[in-house]
Amino acid sequence: MSLRLGLLFRLARRDLLHGWQAAGCLCIAVTVALLPLLLLYALKFGVVNNMISSLRDDPRVREIRLMRDTELTEAWFADLADDPRVAFLLPRARYLAGSVRLRGPDSRSMLDSRMIPSVTGDPYLAGGPAPAGLSEAVLTERAAIETGVRTGGTITFVILRTVGEQRESLRHEVTVVGTIPRDLLQTDDVFVAPELEGAIERWREGFAVPELGWESARAGTRLDAGARSIASFRLFARDVRDVPGLRDRLLQDGLDVETRASAVETALEIETGLTWIFFAISSLASAGFLLTLGLHLAASVVEKSRELSLLRLLGLSSAEISLMPSLQGMMIALTGSVAAALIALGLQPLINRGLEGLAGLSGRISEIAPHHLLVATLTATAAGAAAGCLAGYRAARLEPTKGLRHD
Repeated sequence: MSLRLGLLFRLARRDLLHGWQAAGCLCIAVTVALLPLLLLYALKFGVVNNMISSLRDDPRVREIRLMRDTELTEAWFADLADDPRVAFLLPRARYLAGSVRLRGPDSRSMLDSRMIPSVTGDPYLAGGPAPAGLSEAVLTERAAIETGVRTGGTITFVILRTVGEQRESLRHEVTVVGTIPRDLLQTDDVFVAPELEGAIERWREGFAVPELGWESARAGTRLDAGARSIASFRLFARDVRDVPGLRDRLLQDGLDVETRASAVETALEIETGLTWIFFAISSLASAGFLLTLGLHLAASVVEKSRELSLLRLLGLSSAEISLMPSLQGMMIALTGSVAAALIALGLQPLINRGLEGLAGLSGRISEIAPHHLLVATLTATAAGAAAGCLAGYRAARLEPTKGLRHD
């Protein structure tokens, strides 16, 4: 025999409407129990999301720096590049080979700077143009101010080398294609294409650079492209949560690195702590909700045993009778949870205005998404159905004739 769910739903709804005072009190109880949980979750989600988002917006947090030059192989780079936690990876020249002096078109003094290799996708460029080829560069805002060069202007690299007792210098003009804001980098660095950095490194080592017309300090010698040593790197994690793991991997490889992993770990520890607090409070509240609603539905079955017995005589099966308390529990929980969700949404602007600027956080401190409310509503509705299981078991065991004799 198939269950007549439509009929059961109408009977359960009419019974609740008949006893609307008790049903209304239960709906209010569900709302009162669920609303603090939604607000607590909104604060937890908002605070943690705010902290993580502020860290994500700062590329310096995702950057991992090598503290001193070392010897790195192509195989090591290839293996690290395959790590899914890596978002950006570039080989870098030795520290001394990366030094360069900058001179603007109207500047008499020179600015000591360092070259940083860069390509499209560099987090510091923030979607701006990347230097390409041997004649383009991107300056930090500080370096641009010091040299008096704007985007589209030209700047002169003054490069020195010492090979044996021979000292030489040359000048190389490049076009400035962009600047990096001061709030990202407060240095005098200059971002260049890897090709230009490699060319300057080769020339400093005494070799010729034919593509730029730079002569060798060692007659009859040239550098094999495969022989270039890799001393350092530029590395950015895909997400701030990946920084501690990548740092640990590099430390295991014997590399001394510098990161801002402590800031990430602090945010993750706060997230873990708030999650445990929310779990503990929600567990206690859920247990109280299930117990209260379950006992009420069970008492309702005892009180209405005569009516339920009459329904059995009219043709409803024991399975159908047992479902009625669960259906009523679902209706009560659904009504109360929808009310709690609407109130929680309405309180978000008020809470955010009251907590604006708390602990230096910006943006929304309390935040809850529609899908969070949907999950909470469905969970509460399922819990309401579960609360009616005991009452349903009692209803299924009612004897119709015994119920009719009950007065």
